[in-house]
Amino acid sequence: MRERSVEHRFTMLARQHGGWAAKWVSPGVAGVPDRILFLPDGRMFLVELKQPGGRTHGTQPAIHHKLERLGHHVHVVSDPDLFFRQFVDGAGDGPEP
Repeated sequence: MRERSVEHRFTMLARQHGGWAAKWVSPGVAGVPDRILFLPDGRMFLVELKQPGGRTHGTQPAIHHKLERLGHHVHVVSDPDLFFRQFVDGAGDGPEP
């Protein structure tokens, strides 16, 4: 599955769950997560989408670490269905997909 397919599936699942997977575009700052997932009841997730086996690269790890230091976890997702089962439908404390 290519990253584009992962992104399409993720945004579709977001809509099915009553949410919005907004694309994060930050001119002048490379490496921000791909999507900010807004869900009902004030739930929000920062999400980096990757094809299966894909890894963060370039400035992504540094930006993700900076966000983590500020208390915002970045989920690196290659399986949107698993992410939604674990973190949206489930308790949210499972292993990272």
